Amino acid sequence: MTEDSVITLHKTLKTSFYCGSISILDTDTFVVSTTDNQPVRTIDVHGNEREIQHKLLPDKTDSFTWSSACAYIPSTKTLVFSDQLQHTVYMCDLTSGDGRVIVNDQIHSPTGVCAGPAGTVFVCSRDTDSVVQLSPQGDVLASNRVDKGLPLAVHVAEDGTRLVVLSNNFETIKLYSIV
Repeated sequence: MTEDSVITLHKTLKTSFYCGSISILDTDTFVVSTTDNQPVRTIDVHGNEREIQHKLLPDKTDSFTWSSACAYIPSTKTLVFSDQLQHTVYMCDLTSGDGRVIVNDQIHSPTGVCAGPAGTVFVCSRDTDSVVQLSPQGDVLASNRVDKGLPLAVHVAEDGTRLVVLSNNFETIKLYSIV
């Protein structure tokens, strides 16, 4: 987008569930975290909903929408799902069915997740007031504290030079440079 870009509503999709986060799976499909019995689903541009089955994902979540989030990493075909109440991040390879369950002292009450450069993953760790970077294998690469804490959502620029963090009960957006 540029300064003179205009966005136009193309379509409105109604879902049969509440969504907590959304990520693009492919050109016509999105992956969303839900409060439903199936914590992660897809919805396409035609409104077709589908459950995502993976052996690592919890069967259901007893929590509310904001306690989990998901992201999709196209380069590795990996679905990332955070479960705040279980203090766990799941990295699920949707092609092979393999995956990893990440439990680490630096990740406590994970909220938002996003794909980073080279298959990395960024996770908001609410109770440690930090954003944690994971390798494609799920190893902790870095953990950085966020001023005034409570990171809830995160996004990394495609070139990996900037980090945007939503924090403080949805009231503050913080922009960081990554050097």
